[in-house]
Amino acid sequence: MSKGKLIKLILIKCTICITCCNAANILCIFPTASYSHQQPLLTLSTALAAKGHNLTVITPNPQKVPVKNHRDIDISFLYDVFNDAKKFSEETSMPSQTRVSLFSVMNSFPKYLNFITTSILNSSQIQNLIRELNGTNYDLLIVEPLLTSGLLGFSELIGNPPIVSAVTFHVCSAVDADLGNPIIPSYIPSSFGISSDHMSLWDRIINLFIILYFDFYIVNMCVQPEQDKIMRQYFGNFKHNLWELESNKSLLIVSADLASGYSKPVHPNTVYVGPMHLKTPPPLPADLQKWMDEAEDGVIYFSLGSNMKGKSVSEEKRTAFFEAFKKFPKMRVLWKWEADTDLFGRPDNVLTRKWVPQQSVLAHPKMKIFISQIGLQSFQEATYFGIPLLCIPMFADQDFNTMKVVSSGAGIKVEFNEINNDIIFKSLEQLLKNTSYKENMMRLSLITKDKPMSAVDTALWWVEYVIRHKGAPHLRPSACDLTWYQYYMLDIFAIFILILLMSIFLIYYVTVYLIRKLLILSSKVNEKKNELKLKKN
Repeated sequence: MSKGKLIKLILIKCTICITCCNAANILCIFPTASYSHQQPLLTLSTALAAKGHNLTVITPNPQKVPVKNHRDIDISFLYDVFNDAKKFSEETSMPSQTRVSLFSVMNSFPKYLNFITTSILNSSQIQNLIRELNGTNYDLLIVEPLLTSGLLGFSELIGNPPIVSAVTFHVCSAVDADLGNPIIPSYIPSSFGISSDHMSLWDRIINLFIILYFDFYIVNMCVQPEQDKIMRQYFGNFKHNLWELESNKSLLIVSADLASGYSKPVHPNTVYVGPMHLKTPPPLPADLQKWMDEAEDGVIYFSLGSNMKGKSVSEEKRTAFFEAFKKFPKMRVLWKWEADTDLFGRPDNVLTRKWVPQQSVLAHPKMKIFISQIGLQSFQEATYFGIPLLCIPMFADQDFNTMKVVSSGAGIKVEFNEINNDIIFKSLEQLLKNTSYKENMMRLSLITKDKPMSAVDTALWWVEYVIRHKGAPHLRPSACDLTWYQYYMLDIFAIFILILLMSIFLIYYVTVYLIRKLLILSSKVNEKKNELKLKKN
């Protein structure tokens, strides 16, 4: 063997050894049964696997083709659980096929979460995994915090490794509080609210109420105590309670950025990376490519996301859309229609597809308008490709996303319950004729693209940073160790108020005392005067 080949072989072996030494064992808990939410999370986990780390991933969307170093724990049964929740109880349901009020979502959330958590923990897949992992040691736990509270018991089973949260929605105040981030309702809107970052007095009142009611009362008083009971029931009475696990997370990775949200202060343990699921879109199917290419005035894309189905739109509302589409005969409309049957009554310029390669469709140069339920992932895709939005929010964070679109001048909102032919026609006409919507969306597109690294590479770097620094405790602010009254300095204010009250009381007491003494002295003086007068007389 030549000297050059020998050196090359030694270098290769050293590289392999270094890689193996640096490979971490990582458990991921991604339980939300929503394809759109799973995309960014699985993009992160597969990227970690590609770098040589060993991943065990609890997910309802297991890989169709096995991925090296990426072991999937299949909980796809959760899609049926999510869909069937309403059959068991109205309180356990979280309907996504109708317009749901914010307060309905907030009030049903605790029992809904308990139902989902117990469904997951009762499954044979998770019971087998609990037995398998008990007593093992992992280097990192990555969780999606939307539905994972009671599942944090896995942390104790695998040696209490550092915990990283990865979220696919804008962060609610309860999650921010766990990381020690400031909660400032005067200009930071709740992720479940209906306000932008510029609020009127009434908006600030509503925003404060939502944050206090949901993010603090519902989460802290209703969700966490019940989830702690569930965690102890299935994992045992460990030394850490749920609050301690939640507040001891090393890092929060947010799959969002300033193109889809608002500027706000966060600590170094919170990193906004942007949309992790975006990638170079694959070519369209040949027939769809030809159909879109031949659209004379462009294409309108209609999809209500992965949760709500296009077929859930009532016949009356579908007719309203059809009548509006007929008024743009030279435009073509692609409608995501999940049923096997044809879309009855559709105009000639409307094409239906049960499944649509959304990013590829939005990237087509003939795309003009995206009619969307405005989930975060769809919002991010529309932003990246610069497509103005007709927003039809239904529940959860979709009102927040819609407000960002509208306040940025990148789209129009239509209430689902108010849909009619005239509203749809005028909204589409305005989006097509007024070029400012396209210009504003392109401005947001530039913001989301202008980053030193891609979203996935940024997330990877930070995850490995936490591993390298064994939890990176230096990122964690001491605010996480304070009680709520210490954090807001209410104990100091209480002392100041006590001192002030004592001072007022002391001043009052001294004043009253002096006045009484003066009155007594004055009385004595008067008595002597009277005595002198009597003697003279």
